[in-house]
Amino acid sequence: MIAGILDLLFPPRCAFCGGLMERAGSGVCPDCKKSLPYAGEGDALRTVNGYPSVRAFYYEAMVEQGVHALKFGKAAWRANVFGRYIAQAAAEYLGGRFDAVTYVPVSWQRNAARGFDQARLLAQAAAKEWDAKAEPTLRKIRHNRPQSTLDDPRRRQANAAGAYRPLPWARIAGRRFLLIDDVITTGSTMSACAGTLLEAGAASVVCASLAGGHPRKDPRQAVCKERERLQT
Repeated sequence: MIAGILDLLFPPRCAFCGGLMERAGSGVCPDCKKSLPYAGEGDALRTVNGYPSVRAFYYEAMVEQGVHALKFGKAAWRANVFGRYIAQAAAEYLGGRFDAVTYVPVSWQRNAARGFDQARLLAQAAAKEWDAKAEPTLRKIRHNRPQSTLDDPRRRQANAAGAYRPLPWARIAGRRFLLIDDVITTGSTMSACAGTLLEAGAASVVCASLAGGHPRKDPRQAVCKERERLQT
């Protein structure tokens, strides 16, 4: 009864496309549910710069739209839905390989501008699925350029290097961490954070994100397209 009244007063929206829904439910509209770009069986779990990393989706279509709305549209509520997908992927591919959840922090300047740290919200939502809490372990000491503005992997790596330090009160030594971020592209940011955790004594680090990369192209399709181009 109360939930129905709230839905009338504050119509629920899809966390991905932002469209209105009749009921809140899972937070995803029927159309998006049918076409979410889940990472393929062979692509969901990868080794990125030496670290086992899982992604729930490819970074395209409504997933890219949802992430942009979360980060730049001040739509923090979307993290509750996204975090559940991260938890599902991590449980399926990384289950038993971590006993603590943490996240890639943003700088205090970016946190102040957005009003929240999106990776922290995602980690909190994911950890909640296991009746656990996401723990802050790192701080960002340099307000560098957003990685999304850099195309070259070497520049991304240099941009992230030395940008993170362990929090002095964090319990890191001897623990196995699941490190969460919104998107993994080249893995430079994740590597910088994972390396910092290991240097601080962490036993191991595995990584998870909502999205990353794109589906692998079938080389046969590429050949066909090239033939079509030459024939026109």
